[in-house]
Amino acid sequence: MRYMIYIMALAMALLTVSCQKNGFETEVDDGVGPVRTLLVGVAEDPDTRVGFDGSNSFYWHKGDKIGVLTENGFKEMTLNDGYEGQASGVFTGVFEEEMGDYVIYPHGAHVMGDGELVYVLPSIYSYASLEGDANSFNPPMAGRIDGGSGMLNHLASFFKISVENIPAGGDDMKFVFTADRRITGEFLIDLTAETPVMVTDDAEGNTVTIDFSNTVAGSQGHFYIPAPVGTYGTITAEVLDGETSLVSKTWTGQTVSRKTPKQGNMAVDYVATVNGAIYKTFQEALDAADGETITIVKDLTLDSPVVVAQGSIVSLDLGGNTLSGIATSAQSSSLLTVRTGGELTIRNGTVSFAATSPDTQWGGEGQSPYPGYANNTISNSGTLTIENAVLENRTSKGGASYVIDNYSGAKLIVNEGSVITQSGGDIAVRMFNGGSGSVDVIVNGGEITGYRAVWIQLASNDASVAPVMSLTVTGGTLTSNDSTYKQAVYSYSYGNDMKNVLINVSGGTFNGDIALTGGANKTNLETLNISGGTFNGLWGDFYSYGAEDKALQAIRVSGGSFTEDPTDYLAPGYTAIQTEGRWIVAPAE
Repeated sequence: MRYMIYIMALAMALLTVSCQKNGFETEVDDGVGPVRTLLVGVAEDPDTRVGFDGSNSFYWHKGDKIGVLTENGFKEMTLNDGYEGQASGVFTGVFEEEMGDYVIYPHGAHVMGDGELVYVLPSIYSYASLEGDANSFNPPMAGRIDGGSGMLNHLASFFKISVENIPAGGDDMKFVFTADRRITGEFLIDLTAETPVMVTDDAEGNTVTIDFSNTVAGSQGHFYIPAPVGTYGTITAEVLDGETSLVSKTWTGQTVSRKTPKQGNMAVDYVATVNGAIYKTFQEALDAADGETITIVKDLTLDSPVVVAQGSIVSLDLGGNTLSGIATSAQSSSLLTVRTGGELTIRNGTVSFAATSPDTQWGGEGQSPYPGYANNTISNSGTLTIENAVLENRTSKGGASYVIDNYSGAKLIVNEGSVITQSGGDIAVRMFNGGSGSVDVIVNGGEITGYRAVWIQLASNDASVAPVMSLTVTGGTLTSNDSTYKQAVYSYSYGNDMKNVLINVSGGTFNGDIALTGGANKTNLETLNISGGTFNGLWGDFYSYGAEDKALQAIRVSGGSFTEDPTDYLAPGYTAIQTEGRWIVAPAE
């Protein structure tokens, strides 16, 4: 009711200015001609008429165009700025002719004569964008002009088809709507009737095409097709990217009445995109994504492992979604594998994995079987970078399951915003090397949590071999959730020489100790350099199971905040100052 009051009040004001003429004009001095202005609303109750919002209420959109009847046919007028989103608005056009008695929406190739309107429904539309209310939905309307205002009535209705999960594509994407009754072309309407109406028939003109483009994978689009009243046996909607059909759906027995929109929903079924191209499986996307970015468009559960091949460079954007899987075999498995020479960057989402089937070979006397060996979320032999992503392994403790297992030749980079958690009770990040090639782990930020946050493991018993292992921590938080040993970092050898194991810490927080030289070979010790960071250890922040005299040579501290006095390990020129229950290392004065 408030819309009607507003329209009538504004109409009265305009009528006063226009001296009872249909429309009013303002002469301009730049030679473009008289400016015609008309207030236009909808005559029917706003809560029941066909429209655009959740309650089916009509409102104007920026750029909407109407046609007003003149002696030379319908002339175009455009909605003024500031009236979009309202049920009534002022339209402006520039033309010499005086306004006649009728207004029509939207403007088009319509013809009027002796009270009969030939209304033309186009067969092709173009959407500038799929975002929000960027498109005019064009429900057919017409009405009379009285003084400075026009009141529209609905002639028909429309179909609204919502499409989920539209991939990014080029400029040749199309929405094609086909009916078994006519929905385009010329329709003859008696505007002098008490309720003018547009009625479908069996003539040709059954297809409407809406051209559009989309740059955001996984978009939702709403497509609107004006629909003459009548009963439609079948209607079919299809989305195409060029010649490729993305999705098609058919509805039957649809009766269209005036003012009542018909709504349908459909979705493009795919899991990932690469440069706008869609892929039905994640492995297919990986195979196609060398040097490109894979974008996941929905939560995805994998039923088999996927592999980044040797030499392949892939960036995986999870798009805020979760990539998950469950290993049901007792054998070793991984959700993702990066082969030697492959490169994978993971960002913006979650990767989660767990093994569930018990393996009787691992159940000792009186012990329940548990999942088998090495069920890893990611097995890495290439270069793996984690950026603002959550990685998790939920396999129960008992076997040897890791969030990220790094083998000879691997490099792992963990950046800010990342979370790596072994929630089942085992190791979060393992560095595993028994021979040639190096294993490098760089932690620049994020959180790494597990029974051990990082385990450096020299895998062979050959004492003549000294694998190259490097752990660099510049930021982030490494946490052990083991209350007994509480080792945030643990270095262990089955027999290999440890002389080529290097740990550099310049920042970050350690909730647990750095424990060195576990295992069989203690001939040579790892090198530990600490120049910064915060240490919250249980047994002294850092220590070695090797000989103390060797540890004093292998460990150097030149910065950081500690729970215990690190003076014995200070680099020359540094001192440890006790303050508020902690020891702070700084240059000596």
